[in-house]
Amino acid sequence: MQSLELHARRASSAAASSSSTPVCSSTTIIRVHRRHLRDVSASGTSASAGPVLQRRRTQLARPRGEHLDLYVSLDKDVLTPQNTLGYGEALRVGLKALKLLGIQGITVDIYWGLVEKKPQQYDWQGYRSLLRMICDMGFRTKVNLCFHSTPHTPLPQWILDIGSKNPDIFYTDKSNTRCQEYLSLGIDDLPALNGRTGLEVYRDFMQSFRDEFNPWLGNNIAEVLIGLGPNGELRYPSYPDDKRWEYPGVGEFQCYDRYMLATLKACAEQVRQPSWGLGGPHDACRYKEWPHQSNFFHHNGSWASAYGKFFLQWYSEMLLRHAHAVVGAAGEVLGDAPVQLNARLPLCHWWHNTASHAAELTAGYYHTSAREGYLPAFKVLAHHGVGVHLAGAEQRNSEKQGSHCADPEKLLLLQRTVAAALHMPVTAENSDVRFDEGALARIEATLFDNASSQGIEVPQVRALSFNRMSDAMFEPNNWQAFKNFIRKVRERADLAAAQASQPSLDYEQLAEGAKGGSASVVHLARR
Repeated sequence: MQSLELHARRASSAAASSSSTPVCSSTTIIRVHRRHLRDVSASGTSASAGPVLQRRRTQLARPRGEHLDLYVSLDKDVLTPQNTLGYGEALRVGLKALKLLGIQGITVDIYWGLVEKKPQQYDWQGYRSLLRMICDMGFRTKVNLCFHSTPHTPLPQWILDIGSKNPDIFYTDKSNTRCQEYLSLGIDDLPALNGRTGLEVYRDFMQSFRDEFNPWLGNNIAEVLIGLGPNGELRYPSYPDDKRWEYPGVGEFQCYDRYMLATLKACAEQVRQPSWGLGGPHDACRYKEWPHQSNFFHHNGSWASAYGKFFLQWYSEMLLRHAHAVVGAAGEVLGDAPVQLNARLPLCHWWHNTASHAAELTAGYYHTSAREGYLPAFKVLAHHGVGVHLAGAEQRNSEKQGSHCADPEKLLLLQRTVAAALHMPVTAENSDVRFDEGALARIEATLFDNASSQGIEVPQVRALSFNRMSDAMFEPNNWQAFKNFIRKVRERADLAAAQASQPSLDYEQLAEGAKGGSASVVHLARR
């Protein structure tokens, strides 16, 4: 235990020394977009891009109107708790139907809890059989490395055993309730897991995946999504998958494990405000409450005070440090493999049209009416050459009318705009399994409706990952609706490709045009 405390103090000191530098606190999206284009024109690549992005800049540049990649994700229980195929023949029949429909790829969730049932002993047999079946049928595969739990698949038992003795390895709320959906980022650098840090555990898992499936990467496996939090999303478990929360509650801050509190204390002492390091906001909401029910989140609440700004900056930057560390480890393990790395972001759309954006704040995004909060997260991912999966493609404002100020369409457009400013490939996903006409029409609109926001052209997304293949999909009415939807999507994608007479300039074309004077970077930035 003394060793852990020593590591905690070191980590806290490092966090405190870096906390005085805000992460892009006032930079607007359009300024970043123009600066990015200037960097490209000068050097042929972004000045802030990491080595992975520089190696892939030509690979990731996709002409406007290129054919849309269509993926369907498998159900979460495709493998049994014993790590074997649960319904092999039915799965084969379903995959054959998707193939005939024109689906090009299958998304597979790979759960840490199924593979590493004992420390550093990895059993890939079930997933190898599953991926072999998928690839033998001619599909490309996208795998999601899931370090989170679901009601069907918990975290590894050895992790739960450690947590029973040291529950601070899990995210913790103000009531000291632990969330076992994902490990606390507070142990990313602490050897709290049988001598390994959280980051080492993630990296070892990814290395084992690389060793097992290396010949498949770039051939059968086209993309790898790196899990960064609950449901694989880059966020805190502020709205946990249990009865503590219900929509549209703002959720709760998840910073009360002793490791995160140690870091908060160190950062507060760094700015000479030790009382700010005692915990999260005392006047914040409970899980199911609405912003006006607390002094912290209401219109003129303490979220805008000096303390509120300090806490929200620290809370969001800790999440960004986690993303940087885990995605950086993924780049070290998989960076030279011919696959696209991705990360998933949440769509916390409720209370988006309020001053405090309360649900976004508790999830870890310091985004308010006075501050752009998504750009810092996207910049961290773009630095590593990572694409983004954006959820909520089926969410419609007309379904969210009411007193909770939701705006899923506006928030999704904002996220796509940030991705466009940083030239990041985008995959759209639906959050809920739906086959009704309204949801499918909204997904179609998300895929193809061109938009311009803050002076930035928002291009067509590069892929759809439809959530998900299940018994419900093959009910007669649902299957007919899904077939019609895929037919329309394919027709529109083909038409868009045919009408694209000139592809967008990729990075190297842009650099050459700038050198020769034949392309106006300023004009491109202002389109």
